[in-house]
Amino acid sequence: MILNAQNVEKLDTIYANDTKTVSLFFPKPIRQGMVGKSHFVFSYNKEIAQYFGLLQATPGVESNLLAITANGQVYSYILKYADTLQKLNYFISEQESIGNEKPSPNFLSTGEKTSSAIDTLISDQFTIFKETCTELLVNIKKKIIRSKRMNQIRLSVKNNTYKNNVLYFSMEIENKSTIDYDVNFLRFFISNSDGLKKKSSQTISKEPIFSYLQPLKIKAKTKSEFMVVFSKFTIDNHKKMMIELNEANGERNIRLKLAGRLVDNLE
Repeated sequence: MILNAQNVEKLDTIYANDTKTVSLFFPKPIRQGMVGKSHFVFSYNKEIAQYFGLLQATPGVESNLLAITANGQVYSYILKYADTLQKLNYFISEQESIGNEKPSPNFLSTGEKTSSAIDTLISDQFTIFKETCTELLVNIKKKIIRSKRMNQIRLSVKNNTYKNNVLYFSMEIENKSTIDYDVNFLRFFISNSDGLKKKSSQTISKEPIFSYLQPLKIKAKTKSEFMVVFSKFTIDNHKKMMIELNEANGERNIRLKLAGRLVDNLE
């Protein structure tokens, strides 16, 4: 990714917390969004491109948000946690972009190299993720931490491993039925364990940073093992990790609860 840099100014700061949702409206649909620390969560529709994203945070050090819209414009902001929020909706103009991910025609005509250190860094990181996932699928203990079965579909978390500040989850979807299972989505949330109290029913989306061999279809009478990778995070005893498996054009849906102590019980 090469940034066609505009005038560099001090980055604006966006404040968020865990009791309210902050909405960010961009001038073009969001194609990609990344945060620097896992206690900030920026969620947006990855299936259907939309103009807005949602930001939440738990207490921690400041971080940053990098967002890229459909036309290649890049936006960058400082993120900070605040107990009280003065602003819940941000309407972002295209003038706030720090540049474009593609080089301008003038840049290309200079004959300068178009290779990017950012591209190389991302590629190297993904290579490390892929190699680690391959190794873990072969060598880790084949135990099952938690599973749930409904309508002859079983969703399992088989293992979780912490390595180089990254969490690797070994998962499996088993289809014991005679009908193929088409995956609509697999989503992850952090939720308070006591859903009976209204104030405890809030959830925060937890976005993976990488997945390996994650299936789109599980044939009848087969199973598929895969890896899902997260930036390091922990869960306290009052919260759970919720994993939601949703079927495309069907109703064989599963929601699996994983206690915080199981998430933190790492290999």
